[in-house]
Amino acid sequence: MAESGNLFASLKAVVGDRTTQEVVERLFSHRPIRDGLERILQAREGALIVLGSNPDLQYISVDGLQIASVGFDAARLSEVAKMDGAIILDNSWKSILTANAHLSPPVDLPTTESGSRHRTAQRTAHVTGLPVVTVSKDRAVVTLYFNSEQADLTPRWTIHRRILHHLQILVMMRKRFDEAEEHLLRMELLGLVTSRDVAHVLRLGELVVRAASGIEAMVVDSAQDPDTTAAVVADRVFEVERLVQLTLMDYLGDDWDEARGTLAGLMGHKLAYTWLVDTEVGLADLDAELIPRGHRLLYRTGVVTKRLRVVLLGDFPDAQALLHAPLERFMEVKGVGHKTATRLRHYFDRLLAAVHPIGQRVLTDGRNSYNPLP
Repeated sequence: MAESGNLFASLKAVVGDRTTQEVVERLFSHRPIRDGLERILQAREGALIVLGSNPDLQYISVDGLQIASVGFDAARLSEVAKMDGAIILDNSWKSILTANAHLSPPVDLPTTESGSRHRTAQRTAHVTGLPVVTVSKDRAVVTLYFNSEQADLTPRWTIHRRILHHLQILVMMRKRFDEAEEHLLRMELLGLVTSRDVAHVLRLGELVVRAASGIEAMVVDSAQDPDTTAAVVADRVFEVERLVQLTLMDYLGDDWDEARGTLAGLMGHKLAYTWLVDTEVGLADLDAELIPRGHRLLYRTGVVTKRLRVVLLGDFPDAQALLHAPLERFMEVKGVGHKTATRLRHYFDRLLAAVHPIGQRVLTDGRNSYNPLP
């Protein structure tokens, strides 16, 4: 009797008075079970898994391979699922007690299922009060039976696959954004920026931000690996929003905030066209030449504070002036010492040196023409 009491105490600690939804959440937070079920689905196998044990289950369980005290992971769970019988876990869901067990619940219990595996699972859950999970081999459907209720878990795996798919899209979009942003920088160094270059960067930046927001929403719905997925999303979106804002500040000045709101409010189909983004945010004609103010350029240096950036932008008319200013010119700016001026000049020299030689003549001519000191 004492042993029976211990079994029920252990079961209550795991299941207790949980609702079906709470069992679902615990199931999806249990990596070995969740990943094991994913493997079973991918292998197109079927399975019946009882999440716990008690005297009622032992009464209807016949035969089976006793492997008590054997811990398990996703691979082990998917391997034992290849046997025809049921898998029985311990009450803590940390080990497999029995594999290939034959369950014989009363056949006169009502059931809404037609398949033998699902009928057995539903009746077992009703008799034992334990959560029972089935995987349909033919339909690739995952179902939880608990508390005389059943829950279709398949959408969770569907969302999981969608998250992985959208993460791949996000990575691709971030790569395209980086390429566009680097191209814009090269055009800025050459003094050949067009409105088309700017609108392209803004369009891709907004697509990256929206892709990340969509993934975050799906993660909330799926409750699967939120920390890991959030880390990947944060890595892909890192600085994108900031660079979009600075780009708007460079080319739209004081109207950048309104333009950012307009960009965020654009319908998705409009983001497919650079010319539409160009028009909506208030840029010039696509082929019109533009000169950046210098916000992005100074931000990329990483050597000046926000306050000093404001001072430099107030002292230089645009990014071209910053790029070609001699060391002495930087030191004329209040708050810029020799060390900061040297770091700025070295950073800009490295950028200019990286430009294709075809453009070097343009850069050299531009630098020589910029307000030489007497």
